[in-house]
Amino acid sequence: MSVPFRAASLLSGPHGRIEDRSNNFTALRIALAVFIVYGHALMLPFGVDQAGAWFAGIDGAVQYALDGFFILSGYMLTASLFRGASLSGFAAARILRIFPGLIVMVLVLWLIVGPMETRLGLGAYLQQAQTWWFPLAVIGQISPQATLPGVFDTHAMTYMNGPLWTIRYELACYLAAGLLAAVGVWRRKVGVLGLTALVVAWSVIEAIAPYTGPLDDTLYAAARFGGGFLIGASAFALRDRLPLGAVPALALTGLAVLLAGTPLAMVSGQVAVAYVLLWLGFVRLPGRAGAAVREVEDVSYGIYILHWPIGQVVLNAMPDIAPHVLFAAMLAGALGAGWLLRRYVELPALALKPRLSAVFSTGFAGHARTGARAGVPAE
Repeated sequence: MSVPFRAASLLSGPHGRIEDRSNNFTALRIALAVFIVYGHALMLPFGVDQAGAWFAGIDGAVQYALDGFFILSGYMLTASLFRGASLSGFAAARILRIFPGLIVMVLVLWLIVGPMETRLGLGAYLQQAQTWWFPLAVIGQISPQATLPGVFDTHAMTYMNGPLWTIRYELACYLAAGLLAAVGVWRRKVGVLGLTALVVAWSVIEAIAPYTGPLDDTLYAAARFGGGFLIGASAFALRDRLPLGAVPALALTGLAVLLAGTPLAMVSGQVAVAYVLLWLGFVRLPGRAGAAVREVEDVSYGIYILHWPIGQVVLNAMPDIAPHVLFAAMLAGALGAGWLLRRYVELPALALKPRLSAVFSTGFAGHARTGARAGVPAE
């Protein structure tokens, strides 16, 4: 008996098209963000040094959810670059995607949450150098997990916004992709695959013989997130030769489980996550529910950058709150605040992309003319 078409579409199918929005990637990013909220709701009351298989399992899954963001970002960014997106438009889109929401969030923490929640009193709060360093440290990603004086300093986790530590790596991936696209490497399949092989090899070597010394955590995170980003990029580069289906998804997941605890654990896990996300991302869900999934507003970034401080404020008001209740409060607050951020900050900022892109184009053209006058040929 043949499988009905709609059921069969859940089991296998080709890559769809990013640009026509006929995919579930926005919903998947929201799901990844919600899962991270749950993990942090378990972490905030008691810290990271918790015993028990449940917390360990959730923490491990949260790490793969973080990798998932980088994988999807690498996939979609590479789709844009392979379509011939201009570097000025690319730079404008990346800046307007990250910084407006980040700046608004930092200002709210600095000027509203800090004065309301500090134990020092407003006068003492404003007199601290730490207070005035905070916005520069976070927006500039110098110290993304910076604290404010007397704010949440009795909690198990004292950061004003713990998840922001990943943003610097996202920015580094954007910068690397843009620079390598400028010289043609990230616009060619062979270039992306070669870069992926190099970074994956780096992550495996890091697993076999971990570097210990200055910036060791930074280099490990760069290998991890850079590898995930490039695995996503390679998935797009190989899209014509990469059929999507449930059986390969299960096989890759099983292989990742078997390789857990080996030097190939991180890479195999990221490959499995990438494949599962792509398979789910292009599953064609039927009916109104499917349309709602495909057309959902992208509040994932807002959820990601807002849930932690919301949890800290709730925890400050109710120190004995149960983690699952805290999760419900964090999720409700982050969904509402994330929608407001999307509606009144992110979308208006993204509407400025043509203007900012034109500014960058003028600057690039002026740089090329200056180089030509100096005897340097323009591209």
